[in-house]
Amino acid sequence: MACIGKIKDSELKGKFEKAAASIESAACRFEQSAEQRSVHLLQSKDFKPEQGGLGVTLEITSQDLAKGLYEQRMAKIGSPGRLIYDRIKLAAPNGICPLCGVRQVATLDHYLPRATFAALSVTPLNLIPACFDCNRFKLDGQPGTEGEQTLHPYFDQITATRWLQCEVVEGAPPIVRFWVDEPRAWNPVLTERVRHHFNLFRLGELYAHHAMTEISTIRWLLRELKATGISDAIKTLLKDHATSAFKDDLNSWKGAMFEALASSDWYCAGGFEAQAT
Repeated sequence: MACIGKIKDSELKGKFEKAAASIESAACRFEQSAEQRSVHLLQSKDFKPEQGGLGVTLEITSQDLAKGLYEQRMAKIGSPGRLIYDRIKLAAPNGICPLCGVRQVATLDHYLPRATFAALSVTPLNLIPACFDCNRFKLDGQPGTEGEQTLHPYFDQITATRWLQCEVVEGAPPIVRFWVDEPRAWNPVLTERVRHHFNLFRLGELYAHHAMTEISTIRWLLRELKATGISDAIKTLLKDHATSAFKDDLNSWKGAMFEALASSDWYCAGGFEAQAT
């Protein structure tokens, strides 16, 4: 492990080296469970070195792994494992948090918390690039059921199917509401997982907040189009915006928002002008 390469305390280094095989075995168990979508079946006691939790008697503790190894020798700037930490962070496409798809990556999140799954503290597949908010919302939570497993960006690929939907709520100002729809091809468990992920990371609130900015920004342009008197000019523009957004992401919140706005006769007929008094 790169994290222990420069430990000067030979006794401590030896303890970590003796534990390396057990830590690697734990990482393989996690990978297998993640591939089978059965992470909820893993028991935290089996990932703690105390009392033979990793199958053998070791001289290190969970504290040594979660704090000594991860915090001091991987996450800390200038530490031996920091290069790996930064590579994982930079792996997120365009630097965007894969958990919410909106905010910038700022840290790494442990899919299974290091506080209870210490042996996975420096396992790359257990480390996910994340924004501060998503990391905070998740905290040290772990799935208790199959449906409570949040989406793992390395193992769960749901981008090929449309599941994010949006609708306009008429009012002053107009707002939009997002929700998870259930594609026919999905099984009930996958739907439950996506909805759990959506709710845990408060994606409905996040998308609605950003949508309000877009709606406010585009108001002037829609007003200009309305003044031209060209039939369906507003609907056409909104549909074009939706099509463009969906080209990059079939579940783009912008695409879902523009699609909903284009589908609202009330909004296109002048509802976009409504503002709070």
